[in-house]
Amino acid sequence: MLMKLFRKAIDAIFKKERSASLDSPEDILIALNEARYHHNFLRDEKKTIKLCDRVLRADPKNRDAMLIKAGALKYIGKRKESLNLIHAIQREWPDHWESYYLLGLHFFNEDEEKAMTHLTKSLDLDERFDNLVTTAQLAYFIGKPDYQQYLDKAKRMDPARFRNYMENCWTYEVLPI
Repeated sequence: MLMKLFRKAIDAIFKKERSASLDSPEDILIALNEARYHHNFLRDEKKTIKLCDRVLRADPKNRDAMLIKAGALKYIGKRKESLNLIHAIQREWPDHWESYYLLGLHFFNEDEEKAMTHLTKSLDLDERFDNLVTTAQLAYFIGKPDYQQYLDKAKRMDPARFRNYMENCWTYEVLPI
């Protein structure tokens, strides 16, 4: 019940703030934040893609819209389209961490070595909480003892988020926090 009320409130905020066209950077930011909300919280990937496409019509080289869309495409069975978009992002922005992170996620359960290569590249470019804990989880799964170094960095980076991650997201045995 509480989640339904929260969802209605957030939807109302986005509807209130959304303009008919994306003429300003603020309008684009609102659309991107709405896309993130639909992808990360509601898991409504079709709505996410629709919002990203709207941003990309206004700003065809909007990296954030491309990254969000690439992440969403995978979850609706459009893996090849997602990979093509990720590779296009890498060609345009070869030194941006997030495209390598997305590739790591793509290969996470099917080619662990390839996934680890992409995740490590992502970390080399920019250590973020998400790529640290994802790399730690994969290292743990494939039996690499260095997984703890990634967890330690994530814990130092954001102790509260780390605790939440370890309590709610870490898979297999929970490590002491």
